[in-house]
Amino acid sequence: MGDKFKNSTIITPIILVILGIFIGGGYNQFANSQYGIYTQDVATLISAPTSYVFNSAFSIIAQTSKSLRPRRAILRENKELKEEIEKLTIENLILKDCSQENQRLRSLLGLKESIEYKNISAELISRQESSWFDTFRINKGKKSGVLVGAAVINQDGLVGQVVSVGHHTSQVVALTDMNSSVAAMVQRSRSQGMLYGQGSDFMILTYLPKDADIKEKDIIVSSGAGQVIPKGISIGEVVSIKANAVAGTTAAFIKPYVKLDQIEHVIVINPIKGIAE
Repeated sequence: MGDKFKNSTIITPIILVILGIFIGGGYNQFANSQYGIYTQDVATLISAPTSYVFNSAFSIIAQTSKSLRPRRAILRENKELKEEIEKLTIENLILKDCSQENQRLRSLLGLKESIEYKNISAELISRQESSWFDTFRINKGKKSGVLVGAAVINQDGLVGQVVSVGHHTSQVVALTDMNSSVAAMVQRSRSQGMLYGQGSDFMILTYLPKDADIKEKDIIVSSGAGQVIPKGISIGEVVSIKANAVAGTTAAFIKPYVKLDQIEHVIVINPIKGIAE
């Protein structure tokens, strides 16, 4: 049964095509004869189903072709738009980073111009960090005039001090390093002490008198004692205070303003001539 249906499906269009050709030829032969009008009517009547089949087939093919072309074009355009969006997203991220760096550099430039001491712009090139020490290397050394003991700052405040100088690079010890010590004071009351690194995110300000005027959230700055680090450079903020009744002293824990893991560019301020070496 299936084979018969299949054969009829194939044979029927062939018969219709042959019939259409036959009728078309007959129509052309008798179109101008006296029976032309009658022949035309008969041919039209007989060929109507065949014409309908062919017209329907061509119509479907045309409609399909028209629908496929726009779909391909839309898919291609969609792909191109996605690629353009990805490209613009990357460019936007790069521009945003450049804008932020530009702001940092402008801020650093303004700070550099306001410093009365000799200063040198530098860039951090490597960092060594552990639980006990925090040091990094900058891309300026003796050739640029960097001296041992020089203060290293950025737009947020005091970063640390230069501890060794090579021809083209220098090593800096951060304020948080266990080996770091800086003369500091309370900006508000001018109470002075020594600031030591703890190898952690906090520093400790010690040797303050027991009745020192110091409070939480007070700002700590460099005191300028020893004329190595300039006076008044921001260091950090008091987070807690501890009095030692036996020793008769007060200590304060300080949170630094500078975020050491975000340092990129710094300014080196050389000490007064003759102090460092």
